[in-house]
Amino acid sequence: MKRQLLSRGIVGLLLGMVLVMLIPALSGETDGAFSLVSDKLIARVGSPRGALLLSLALYGAFGAFCIGGTLLYEIQRWPLALATAVHYLGITLGYLAADLVLCWNMTARELLLVEGFMTLGFFLIWLILHGVYKNEVRELNALMEKNKKEETKNRKEQTK
Repeated sequence: MKRQLLSRGIVGLLLGMVLVMLIPALSGETDGAFSLVSDKLIARVGSPRGALLLSLALYGAFGAFCIGGTLLYEIQRWPLALATAVHYLGITLGYLAADLVLCWNMTARELLLVEGFMTLGFFLIWLILHGVYKNEVRELNALMEKNKKEETKNRKEQTK
């Protein structure tokens, strides 16, 4: 479990850092990654590069938590609803913490809008993965049933 958490965390860290660098590039921002750093954060940290490094570290940590948090779904004694709620709550609190540290200072309306999109994205991803895993379980159950029938058939032939 620790090994999986580490590997998923590293993947999430890298994804978080890469995605934050791609957003300005894909949106046509000419300032690149610096466009994601607020003036308040630059003033707090003391330099644009320092603010960018802090931002990258937080985005990476957020990505590591999001991807690493998927291990919650593998805790066998937890119901799916609990794992989903804890994962979602962690992502939401992580986002709010990043908002405070990175000085985004959104209005309440903007924050609710972003949270709404995050919630929508979270549950769309959850629904897609739930469907994929449900299909895998269905296939495995069919395979088990087929093997069970073959075993029964083989036993009957051996007893003849």
